[in-house]
Amino acid sequence: MEKISKNNNTGRSLCRSLTRRQFLQRTVAGTTATCFLPWLGTGIGNVLAEEKKNRVVTVSHSRIIDDYMVINEKIIRQAVDESLVLLMKKATLRDAWMAVFPHLNSQNIIGIKVNTINRKQPSHPEVVYAIAASLIDSLDMNPNNIIIWDRSDQELKRSRFKLNTTDKGIRCFGTVPKFSFMDWALNDTPEGGIGYDDSMSFDVGNQKKIRLTRLLTDMCDYLINVPVLKDHRLSGVTLSLKNHYGSFDIPQTCHDNNGDPYIAKLNAIPYIKNKTRLIIGDALMGIYDGGPRGNPQWINRQLLASQDPVAHDYTGMLIIDKKRAENGLSSIAGEAVHIQTASKLGLGNSDPKRIEMVSENIG
Repeated sequence: MEKISKNNNTGRSLCRSLTRRQFLQRTVAGTTATCFLPWLGTGIGNVLAEEKKNRVVTVSHSRIIDDYMVINEKIIRQAVDESLVLLMKKATLRDAWMAVFPHLNSQNIIGIKVNTINRKQPSHPEVVYAIAASLIDSLDMNPNNIIIWDRSDQELKRSRFKLNTTDKGIRCFGTVPKFSFMDWALNDTPEGGIGYDDSMSFDVGNQKKIRLTRLLTDMCDYLINVPVLKDHRLSGVTLSLKNHYGSFDIPQTCHDNNGDPYIAKLNAIPYIKNKTRLIIGDALMGIYDGGPRGNPQWINRQLLASQDPVAHDYTGMLIIDKKRAENGLSSIAGEAVHIQTASKLGLGNSDPKRIEMVSENIG
């Protein structure tokens, strides 16, 4: 991998749980993992059958967030780093990041797609900036080559992100300056900002055509998806796959039929599918009933990491369903049909027998 210059300002199952010690013991025995696509891995030796399983890592800590919803930034960074090492089966954090981005060079831009539609339950800045800092520290990366983004500047700012469009530091901005429910009701596309790409459109099912943000088509070479843990009254859940409803121009037209097949077909677009290298789910808190709006309904104290968006969302759905069952509510699996559709499209794996679950409590 070419070292990333600091002076470059280019603008452009839940099947089974393993402890980290057990996990690394198996890794040292000779397993390697190469990720050329977000949901594929290769393996050698006696663990070949295990390598065919798509991996989801959950890392938790009793003090990662307190009962007053104050986040411990030091523990967050520790949890992010631990997630990467476990997910990629590497002995060092640098090796883990290099496995996530095996072809990264000094010209590449990494976009971090966050979710800020609900300011009371967003991708927390403490998590997102910890991911960015881990990248910068591990790969000697130019901070300006990282862009934190979502639908609008307005929503990012309300969720405590620091807007930055300069050539210094981590950049952060939306596709458009602001978004309103009046725009939603009238099917209007907000104006201004970097905007949506007018040069191409994509069919996401039932003759619905959408335009992607230019952040995806023009700027970002790779993507890290940072969704949050929420149910959704129409699509069952809103996790990594549905997080990209903040990536195109008319999401309000793609909510009928539980969002199926729109969510899956959206994620099959090459600008999303081929650029996504990592999902780190912000599961510090969750909403299990009546989402995606409203206050967090429980403190979960976890991060979820995977390279498979489908396996990630299947796991997140199980976490939400468990909380629903504890509160006398029925499963949301019947509404979250987009997860199965995405699996059928080859975007990942929703078969619990083929998901390797790695859980680590770090404190």
